[in-house]
This record gives sequence, structure tokens and C-alpha cells, in this order.
Amino acid sequence: MQVAILLHKTVVHDGRVLREAGALADAGHDVVVVHLPRGDEAAVPGGFRLLSGTPPAWTRRLPRTLWRIIALGSIAWRARAVRPDVIHANDIATLIPGYLAARLSGARLVYDTHEYAVGVPYRKAAWACLAATIERLLIHRCDAVITVSDGIAERLQSRYGLEQRPTVLRNVPDLPPPGEAPDLREEMGIGSAPLVLHQGAVAEGRGGGNLVRAVAKMDSAHLLFLGADGAFAEGLGELGRGLGLDGRLHFHPPVLLTQLLSYTSQADVGVSLLEDTCENHRLALPNKLFEYLAADLPVVVSDLPEMRRLVTDRGVGWVTDPGDPADIARVLDEALGARDDDWLHERVRKAAAELSWPHERSRLTDLYARLER
Repeated sequence: MQVAILLHKTVVHDGRVLREAGALADAGHDVVVVHLPRGDEAAVPGGFRLLSGTPPAWTRRLPRTLWRIIALGSIAWRARAVRPDVIHANDIATLIPGYLAARLSGARLVYDTHEYAVGVPYRKAAWACLAATIERLLIHRCDAVITVSDGIAERLQSRYGLEQRPTVLRNVPDLPPPGEAPDLREEMGIGSAPLVLHQGAVAEGRGGGNLVRAVAKMDSAHLLFLGADGAFAEGLGELGRGLGLDGRLHFHPPVLLTQLLSYTSQADVGVSLLEDTCENHRLALPNKLFEYLAADLPVVVSDLPEMRRLVTDRGVGWVTDPGDPADIARVLDEALGARDDDWLHERVRKAAAELSWPHERSRLTDLYARLER
């Protein structure tokens, strides 16, 4: 089948869409990703085509909101032009363009929501209302719905009265074998000291501040933010200095995917501390959890439903209250005390083998095989 995958940003840094496009191409489908490129597409693997949905340059002079509307319309028009059999719309931003392209081309429509859209803390309440309206109007017009966790799948089915439960395709990694990476411990001058890792971007609601406060309560642990940059990261640095963490708080810019596991595996425990600020956080399974496991790291996570279920069912880590630095420090001490526990690492490796893209991708290819009938 001819599959047009729609994305409202560049595909270069969207691992989920890259994995999906590659899996569908490997399954024999002719795949084109219609996205908004930034000129760095040389890093994208082969197997599928890329098509720019960027509108003419003069539209950049228009107000940003108007430009975004025009860009989404352009994505829909370019997708229609490839005469697809299936339109695969990623996230709610491309659901309307996907629906329009499907109607114009006679294609089937797949809605792939990477989050619980109506549960995200939008800056304006009007956006949450708009998200709910778009989903309610269009989700029943989709031939299939995909999402990232069991909790979100259950909530979507209940909220909209869907006959079929959405297919769950978790954001598990399809990481290449570890490439060479510098010795982080030598770079930071920490030797064999215990190292706590927070991987990925930092932002409000992700527990970075309380993680810094927690490590300040510990005796010897070091904390590394890998891939954190920008103003929020600078604020965490200032907080750490104010707490006397100068020598134990470290920041490192994002690294290449080919090197990620080599960096991650040098830590002792991986942390994800989403705060209980919205329904989307309560139902989330962040990418970093699966990356930690792939690098043989046990994890400490927020005591939120989906993360708790994954960690406790598989025995690969601990849960904590992300709003309580003292509890975070207590749990981190326990986790670091078990860092040489062979039985723990055996469970981590077993979970990593099961929660990997080679296992997960069959859910996607099986869904497309049903669409092809």
C-alpha cells in the first residue's frame, strides 16, 4: 500500500515516526513522510521517502498562528497528491489535515496520538476544548487509532465510546548497538561515585527541581542531566549552586542516537519524575524509561499509574512521590544501594528484551495487514 505519514514538525528528531516509517517500509509498503523539514534530513535513514509540506517562503511573514494553519493545509494537500491508500496522522495537530487528505484521496485514516491530548496542560483552556472537539468529531471517522500506553487506550475508548480499543504501540527504542562515547566519569572527575541520570529535555512539570533538591540531601551521589539545555536547565544549575551542589551537579548536551546507550550505561540509575499535574502525565510512559532499561539501568519513577504498573510488574525499579524531595532522596539511596544486585539487573535485561522495537513493531504491521484486506 501507499502510506502517507503526516507530521507537523521535522521528522529528523522524531524517533517514533522514524521507527514506524521504517517498519512499514520493511513490511513492503511504499511510505512517504510529509513533514516540515529544517534542512538536516541527511541523518534520516533510507527505506522511505520524505516530502516537504512547508508552504511558500512568503507565508513566513504572516502571524505565526495563521502560518501554522496554512502549513497544516499544505501538509494535507501534499499528502493527497501522492494518492495514498492510507493516511497516518500523527498527533492531534495533523488529525484535521489527515481527515481532509483522506476524504480528498479516498484513503483510509489512521490516527496515532502520542499523548492523551485532552489531558495535556495547554497554556490556554481554549486549546484543550479545541482538542476535545476535534477528537470527538473525527475519531469515529478513523479506520484505526494508535496510542502509546494502555491507560491512554482505555481512556480514549471510554471517553468516545469506541467499539475497538486503540492499538497500543509503546515508544520503545530501536537503538543501534552502542557506539563509542567519552568516559563521562573521567570527564566529570567523579571516579566510581554513584551517578543518577535524568535523560532528555527538562521543563516545568518534569520534576527536575525536586530531583536537584533530593540529591542535595544525599551524601555522595552525583546528578547528570543528559540532553538538557536552555533556560530551564540554567535555572536548575542556579538552584543546585544555591544548595551547594556545584561539584555534584552536571549537564551534558544532547548526543547522537548512535552514542546514546554508551552514555546512558555509565550511570547507576535512571530517573523520570513527571509531576501529577495533568491527566497526560498520569497516563504517560516516557521514552527515557525504555532507554534506561535498554542500557541496563534500573529506574526510579513517579508514583503515577502507567509508570508504576510497568516498574512494579517487572521488578525493575522503584516509585516515589515526585513532589517530595525527601522521599526522592530516600528512594534514590535505596536504588543506589542495589546497583550491584545481579538479580535486579537480570530483571532489567529481561524487560529490555521484551520492551524493544523488534517485539513492538508487529502490532503496527499487523494493523496495516488488516487495513490491506
